[in-house]
Amino acid sequence: MPKFIATLAIFSLISNFSFAATDGENQASSFANIYASLCLKHLNNLEALHEKLEPMPKLPPEKAAHFLAGNAGDAWPVPDKYGTFVLALPTGKNLCAVHARRADTETAKKKFAGLVASAPSPLVARQVRNEQAQTTANGSTQTVAYEWSVPNAPRKMLFTLTTASSETAQLQVLGSAAIIGQ
Repeated sequence: MPKFIATLAIFSLISNFSFAATDGENQASSFANIYASLCLKHLNNLEALHEKLEPMPKLPPEKAAHFLAGNAGDAWPVPDKYGTFVLALPTGKNLCAVHARRADTETAKKKFAGLVASAPSPLVARQVRNEQAQTTANGSTQTVAYEWSVPNAPRKMLFTLTTASSETAQLQVLGSAAIIGQ
């Protein structure tokens, strides 16, 4: 009987370890939470989000430039217990982006799809992009995008996720939310 109890205890410990999330999975979850709570929640009024973040310490312009892709704007570090993420808000664009240097890309893709693959009624969601590319900085990347709109609407919401699974990628996950059209 003691051997049985010891074996049961070992299986219990092994089970607990197999269900524990990895650092990469936790980073992907943090990325998804930040993306949802900042970009998705405030997409219809990014100026209000910018004003809310104004008192927070932002990246200096020379560092922010990397996250703004050549556009004017501001970028903020978003510290989290699983890493530091960066939120970028380009000036004059209806665009919000969250950058994650490290995260499990498969988990990030699943969480992203869970957030944007279906739209709240009366909006309709449609996948508009699923492409692979080879890049110098990040190696092999995958970009997936979903669009939300009402039928025949001139304005649409576009949600894009680019992932790079290489451990040497400069950036493994980039999510953006934008309002496009007139």
